[in-house]
Amino acid sequence: MASIRIGFFKDFKGADTLLFDVDHEGLNALIAWLKTVASSGRRIALDHFAGAVVQSGLHIDLACTPKGTGLVGTTGAGFLWQRSEEGWVEVIDKLAAMESGACHQYLEGPSDGVQVMASIGEYGDSWWRRHGRSRAEHPDNEAP
Repeated sequence: MASIRIGFFKDFKGADTLLFDVDHEGLNALIAWLKTVASSGRRIALDHFAGAVVQSGLHIDLACTPKGTGLVGTTGAGFLWQRSEEGWVEVIDKLAAMESGACHQYLEGPSDGVQVMASIGEYGDSWWRRHGRSRAEHPDNEAP
C-alpha cells in the first residue's frame, strides 16, 4: 500500500515548508495524480487524493494555471499551489528523479510563499508521530 503523508512545518529546513513524504509506491501514485492535476484545467483539493494522509486542519488546493505562481498561503492552514502546465511537468520530473532511493527534492515555483519539499526514505513513522501532529495538538508548530 502506498504511503503519502503531507504536513506543514514552520521553519523546517530554514523555511516554512509543505512536506510531501512518500514511499516508492506513494511516489508513483503522487506523480500519476499530479499528471491529472496538470491536465484537468480545474482546481482540485488535495483531500481528493485517495491514500494521502494530510495533517489535521491542513487544506491544499492545486491548480494548473497559465501563470503558475507557486505555493501561497490562503487563510488559516490553507494553501493554493498553482503551476503552469510546464511547471507541473518540472515538478513531476523532479519527483521521478527520486526513484533511486532516500533523498528529497525542493519543488520550488516562480514565487512560492512557502517552500515545497518532497522526501522519500528520510522520515519514518516515529518522526511523523513526534512531529506530524495537527496544529491544535502542536500550537507553536515548531520546527522538528
